[in-house]
Amino acid sequence: MLKKYCVAFTIGAILFTAAPSLVGAALINTNVNVSVTAFDQIGEHGTVNWKQGVVEAVGTGVPPYETYPAQARAMAKRAAVVDAQRNLLEAIHGVQVTAETTVQNFAIADDTIKTKVSGIVKGAKIVHEQQFADGTYQIIMRINLFGQGSVAEAITNSVKSTTPDLLLSPSPAYKPAELPLTVSSSYTGLVIDVTGLPLTRAMSPVVFDDTGRKIYGHENIIPQYVVSQGMIDYMCTPEDLRTLELGQSRAGTKPITVKALALRDHNVNIIISQADADKILAANMQDNFLMQTRVCVRQ
Repeated sequence: MLKKYCVAFTIGAILFTAAPSLVGAALINTNVNVSVTAFDQIGEHGTVNWKQGVVEAVGTGVPPYETYPAQARAMAKRAAVVDAQRNLLEAIHGVQVTAETTVQNFAIADDTIKTKVSGIVKGAKIVHEQQFADGTYQIIMRINLFGQGSVAEAITNSVKSTTPDLLLSPSPAYKPAELPLTVSSSYTGLVIDVTGLPLTRAMSPVVFDDTGRKIYGHENIIPQYVVSQGMIDYMCTPEDLRTLELGQSRAGTKPITVKALALRDHNVNIIISQADADKILAANMQDNFLMQTRVCVRQ
């Protein structure tokens, strides 16, 4: 959500040990919350599939009365395409970018973004179509949230620099445990467990600690990563959890895993403890996984 930014990032090496309860894909709870799916409904005809990173909408066309069958089919299909594009635009406009903004907010504020969004709707792919016995035609159209020709690309300002803002360092009081030199302190990513909390998914969420300190936001990320894959992966299906277990998610084979304490800002942004935040920031100073968006949220 989300994207566009520059500045400098300095990296320092630090020996770091996370508590055993915080580290390792094997420790991830594999119980599935059946009330959480990868889909969010937007309006009557649109959905966001966060697992696939796509927005879809359904369009329906009715053939004109008393027309030849071949002509009726073509006209019904054309009407379905127009209806699907209209519904898709409505769905895209309703996608939550940050806690306070939707895609529509960006489009209203910037005519260039409005034109880009309209363009990707016109270029949307038809992923399913069928004609019913009464001649009615139905079409499902899809666009990507991330990647080339995506919503993320449309709402992202041109960025000449690829260097994000400086991430915070751990608190001055933070004292990492001593680590034997023979043991690696390298971590591959971050998993935040928000199970049990009513999270609202968005393209550009923010992670805070319980002192109000921002730990992770779009300012801290290489813009190209944000556009190509988004800030986080929302993990909620059995397949997602298996991916985490096997170390095949974007968080990698050795993520730091922390538990969210609460949500804020319309339940979009996540709060973790200061202690967990310090451990994440200390590890990131060495391995730089936050800047590369190697973050998963387990629902």
